[in-house]
Amino acid sequence: MRSSLEGDGNKACAAFDYFETPLSEFNDGPFLLGQFSLADIAYAPFIERCQPFLLEVKKYDITAGRPQLATWIEEMKNEAFNQTRRDPKELAQTYKKQFVVFPIYYIMK
Repeated sequence: MRSSLEGDGNKACAAFDYFETPLSEFNDGPFLLGQFSLADIAYAPFIERCQPFLLEVKKYDITAGRPQLATWIEEMKNEAFNQTRRDPKELAQTYKKQFVVFPIYYIMK
């Protein structure tokens, strides 16, 4: 995840383009394997954390040009998932501190 969030965001773009492909492969639902599965559960936290950071800090909407991903995100917003979600603004602030406030640390590494 770190490499997707650092730099100019090109790695993140490629990762979300790659994610869009399997969402288009099945016609029986909007999820990775068509119907809701463990694959969706595994990817949901990654998407949930990346989306607010990229939107707020990099001004990059991960759903732009990715209609299947946009649908998937909306479908994932169910009661069970919502009970475990963190506030998107809180997530963005946390990642700002990690990836924006201390960039000199990563340059010196």
